[in-house]
Amino acid sequence: MKANKTLCLYNDSMSNIFYSLNSINTILAKAKPSKGCIVTSATLADKLAWAIKEISSADIEIIIVPDGEQAKEWNELEKLLAAFSRSGLDRTSTVIALGGGTIGDLVGFAASIYLRGIRYIQIPTTLLAQVDSSHGGKTGINFHGYKNQVGVFGMPFATIIDIRFIRYLSAEQIADGIGEIIKAGLIKDKSILSILKKETLASLPSSPQLLTLIKKSIKVKLSYTEKDFKDASVRQLLNAGHTIGHAIELKYKISHGRAVTLGLIQELAFTESLGLTGSSVRINLVKLLEHLRIKTDTTMKADWSAIMHDKKVGGSKILFPVIMKEGKSKIVDIDLNTLKEFVGKA
Repeated sequence: MKANKTLCLYNDSMSNIFYSLNSINTILAKAKPSKGCIVTSATLADKLAWAIKEISSADIEIIIVPDGEQAKEWNELEKLLAAFSRSGLDRTSTVIALGGGTIGDLVGFAASIYLRGIRYIQIPTTLLAQVDSSHGGKTGINFHGYKNQVGVFGMPFATIIDIRFIRYLSAEQIADGIGEIIKAGLIKDKSILSILKKETLASLPSSPQLLTLIKKSIKVKLSYTEKDFKDASVRQLLNAGHTIGHAIELKYKISHGRAVTLGLIQELAFTESLGLTGSSVRINLVKLLEHLRIKTDTTMKADWSAIMHDKKVGGSKILFPVIMKEGKSKIVDIDLNTLKEFVGKA
């Protein structure tokens, strides 16, 4: 894998995040890989041929994996590891994940366990992955029908954010990303919510505020992951909306960001019923979604068996992220029976 001498002018040196695809040359010059490959889907390989051309030299191999959650299955992990072996990747090789969160999760996991760990680079191509899943080092696959049950913590060598990818996304994919951006605003940085009030689902992809929203969301995530890398305490605030959201996602097979948005609304209703959150937070969230023109189907309900497989469950309790007001949150021990009663009535 060859590297040119193009300099990267836009990076966050603390977390090795870069904000231009041109930075791949600088990153590879530093990594000096013996071999490399790009892992992406057939759909993306066709749609993003321009990006692959910018990334790769003539001799780099492209490995194809499925789109969506199908990529995060045990048999796909095995196929990917076999492809690494056939390609002759060694401990000085580098793997590039080009795709959304599912590809990033799969590739990160595979790279982290192949030969006990080789370097990988995240190039997230969806808004959702750019603001959330490509950061913090969580990797993994689904198992026995439940989300992210098998995985490891493995930080990428670098993460490249390029907003040119956003113009290739559907309105549904933009809405996915907005769900996680809103979450970041609710748990820590309410200025994110103020910016969103001036946008709509249609305006955001070309908005001059897009990169600002992405950077602010990443900053929120890193503020927790750098303090609590192994997800033992404050990092679990990033799971706001995910306890109920993941259960809805599995039950109805809807997208992750949409499920998180529904999860936020229902979890706010739950903590509101316990007197931990003011009603204005949920009301303002619903108004913001209406303003953004993001539709929500409030008839979707969580599946309790999926909640019982949530990683925050411990015995008869669950560590539950509570948003007290916009920009302020905390973790609270909640009795599972209390949550179960709410889910059954919701």
